[in-house]
Amino acid sequence: MAYLTMSMFSDVLQMDTDVSVLLPENRKGGIDPLYPDKKYPVLYCLHGHGDDHTAWIRKSNIEIIAREYQVIVVMPTVQRGYYIDSENGYQYYTYISKELPIKIANFFPASLKREDQYLMGNSMGGYGALRVGMGNPENYKAIYALSPALPQSFSGIQNEFTRGIDLLFQGIDRIDGTENDLLKLTLDLDKYDGNKPEIHACCATEDLLVWDGYERLDKYIKENTKNLNYSSYTEKGGHDWGFWNPQIAKAFEVFGFEKRY
Repeated sequence: MAYLTMSMFSDVLQMDTDVSVLLPENRKGGIDPLYPDKKYPVLYCLHGHGDDHTAWIRKSNIEIIAREYQVIVVMPTVQRGYYIDSENGYQYYTYISKELPIKIANFFPASLKREDQYLMGNSMGGYGALRVGMGNPENYKAIYALSPALPQSFSGIQNEFTRGIDLLFQGIDRIDGTENDLLKLTLDLDKYDGNKPEIHACCATEDLLVWDGYERLDKYIKENTKNLNYSSYTEKGGHDWGFWNPQIAKAFEVFGFEKRY
């Protein structure tokens, strides 16, 4: 695959921001014919808290897996913005869900069709994938959340990490019932009469950081929704790439991307 990192101006964020991209290429049989009209599906990989657009390339096996498929992989950065529109921060939710897909389609041969748009994220990015995907059901085919870090899981914990989250959400204890509450979003999506993305989630059973929140969300979806295409998976492991890397290959299989050859 071709790998590049670009800096572009975001009208939503009103600043330059970095995005890493993996582009598919055909190398079988020497010089391949060009297909100028071909549009590729796009997988948005959302990073965790404290990481940036380089995390998936530096820490995961995403490029090794993606090179076998006809898909564009887009890895944006939101700093510690939790993929929401915050009154005390940037409008990262709008940037990821509205602006970025259009920018990517302008720069690369990327499809904007719903059936070609996918989301995957780890930790904070797992929350972001669910927040963006469930909040825009007509825009995405499927979501894969790796150890999603629900902000409510950190309620009552006082440290630099949680203080930043508390500031973003104007109080962690005030999230329930809002558009940033994944439990509320699942109920709204369950009642929604239009297209719904497939939802896949996983978490390690020894993940002390997010397990309680993941278990609460998983149980809530299974007990309170009837119309969602939802699956969940757990196994031993921690909150790290040792657990997430094997899940990436599973995600590509679940998404059903076309093989390169």
